[in-house]
Amino acid sequence: MMTQYIGIDVGGSTIKAALVDEQGQLKNYQQCPTTRDDPEKVLQTLTELIHYYQTTTITQVGISIPGVINPAGKMITSGAIAQLHHYAVLDDLQKATHTTVRLVNDANAIALAEHWQGRAKDVQTFVCVPLGTGVGGSIFLNGQLVTGVGGAAGEFGMMLANPEKVSAQTAHLAEYSFNAGAVAGLCRIYNQKLKRVNLADWELSVPQILKKAATGQTEAQESLAIFYQNVATLLLNIRVVLDPSLILIGGGISESQTIINGIQAVLTAITKQHPDLLAIGMPPVLPCQLGNRAGIIGAASQFVKQTRLG
Repeated sequence: MMTQYIGIDVGGSTIKAALVDEQGQLKNYQQCPTTRDDPEKVLQTLTELIHYYQTTTITQVGISIPGVINPAGKMITSGAIAQLHHYAVLDDLQKATHTTVRLVNDANAIALAEHWQGRAKDVQTFVCVPLGTGVGGSIFLNGQLVTGVGGAAGEFGMMLANPEKVSAQTAHLAEYSFNAGAVAGLCRIYNQKLKRVNLADWELSVPQILKKAATGQTEAQESLAIFYQNVATLLLNIRVVLDPSLILIGGGISESQTIINGIQAVLTAITKQHPDLLAIGMPPVLPCQLGNRAGIIGAASQFVKQTRLG
């Protein structure tokens, strides 16, 4: 009988879970809302999910979760899940469920999944850049996931895009997450152009912004142009630093061919303006393949790799 693992993907709005076998197939998929402002409730939900799946033979749990996770498995930051990093997540879950738990940064989980079962299969050096609420990132060099000394390697969203254009009160707006993220970037830029101050009035749907642009709305078209420029600049910088053979774009936004085409067009235009960039070329920039299954698959893959290595 094939070994199974529990894979859980904690997102800002939804927690998804399933059993994952040694071939990356999912069984008994479940999902529930994320109480992102209540970390204790998140821990309770995770505990309940693990209890739901675990048996005497299913005792290994991989969890994809936002934030920086150090080599000891401690969360240093927790992204969209407010204050969760102030809890001993790994220890608390293992004690409550008597299972072996491994945490993995959500972007790294996507890269692990794509390398095992997706578009980066058999690709040894690649970068994955999820464009969600903000910007994530993960790095594979010579077939190995690079996490860095403290677990923060690949946190491309923390890189600074326009530090000279912000004040002390708006310093966060210099980060690439607030310039190239789907929500904090594109949606923020669009709503600011419409002079919408109240967050409750914001348009947070990228497909709606695309529709507005297609019908000729100036604000939508200008916002997309700025967004494409920001993403292209980020990807070119990553290309020069890491020299990957492939760049994958993740997040729900990557399912839009219009978005992918827009990014690629600006990449081509910028590259032609710089002889050195033109000389070294740009690797393929493609959408991730596994969609919303990637976090679950990538979280469980940590145990599959260990089993294969014996």
